[in-house]
Amino acid sequence: MVISNCVINLSTDKPAVITEAARVLRPGGRFAVSDVIADADMDDATGRDVEQWTGCIAGALTRDDYTQLLEGAGLVNVEIIESHQVHEHASSAIVRAHKPKP
Repeated sequence: MVISNCVINLSTDKPAVITEAARVLRPGGRFAVSDVIADADMDDATGRDVEQWTGCIAGALTRDDYTQLLEGAGLVNVEIIESHQVHEHASSAIVRAHKPKP
């Protein structure tokens, strides 16, 4: 299992993080993280704001971007459950996926 608590949104190379997480999972392994999910309409000013970055907002992936990265890394059964709004442009979410068995 790969677990993370609100860290992936802080990475400057999210595709590398997701790819490495998928690589180290055994077949049948689970990816389960808590992270911030950006609204698809987050404005550019918020996305560039250093204060919003350190507050875990500006670096957040959208639901679609997260899904594409996980599926692109070979993970399946992607599930993103938003729990509550943490900013006018972002929500806290549980993100889950599995590495398929051969």
